[in-house]
Amino acid sequence: MGALVRATATLSHPGLVRIVSEIDDNGPLQRHVLSRTLTGLSRQQLRHATAAGRALGLLRTRTHGGTPTLVLTPAGKELADVYDTAARWARTHHYPCDVSDFVTRVQATLTLLGTAGDDAPHAPHAPQAALASWVRDHAAALGHPLAGMSPDEMELAA
Repeated sequence: MGALVRATATLSHPGLVRIVSEIDDNGPLQRHVLSRTLTGLSRQQLRHATAAGRALGLLRTRTHGGTPTLVLTPAGKELADVYDTAARWARTHHYPCDVSDFVTRVQATLTLLGTAGDDAPHAPHAPQAALASWVRDHAAALGHPLAGMSPDEMELAA
């Protein structure tokens, strides 16, 4: 399995997309308000997203005033840029449909990249280049046991 295919399976998990994007857009996130901020995700999905984010080197916990908060690492900030690039491409090309939310756009674009495989000529160029660059710079993170698992397998592992 190619590096981009493995990366798309790992990085397209909806909880991970949401938590990375939320922190990127709004700054550090207090752990005790995760469920109120990221509505629609179960506690198990939130636990998994934070555990996967830490294991992949995307998130770390910082204590501010005695309150634990989640912040993005440099790798997490760079991944948020990949997500933005994927969502922007999807919105421009009405992919996967005319009206999609951010997470759906990111997941669909990453899935397209995963099915297209590494260096596929028909893959969307900007998202593919952004993801390939991230994978090249952070390949060690993808060696973690959570990398390469399908989103369903990741849910079960949480």
